[in-house]
Amino acid sequence: MLGLRSYQTTIHCTIKHLNNLIEQDHRHVTRLFAKSAGFQNLRHASRTIKGIETIHALYKQRLSLQRDSTFSTYNELQQLLATS
Repeated sequence: MLGLRSYQTTIHCTIKHLNNLIEQDHRHVTRLFAKSAGFQNLRHASRTIKGIETIHALYKQRLSLQRDSTFSTYNELQQLLATS
């Protein structure tokens, strides 16, 4: 249970309106995992969710900056890695 230590200090939101906003933002993760058979351990699940969240954040950022552009995961990651 070494991986669960980092989640002990997490504060959960109990305001219904804010929870709805959070759930709406995480709808894409739920859709992807509905088809999944599950994970072997918490570390694999955590890494996968972080990757999905990163791609979704890049998508939302691109959409807010340029409404008419197409989103390419490969191109976005190449730009991100080139700047670091």
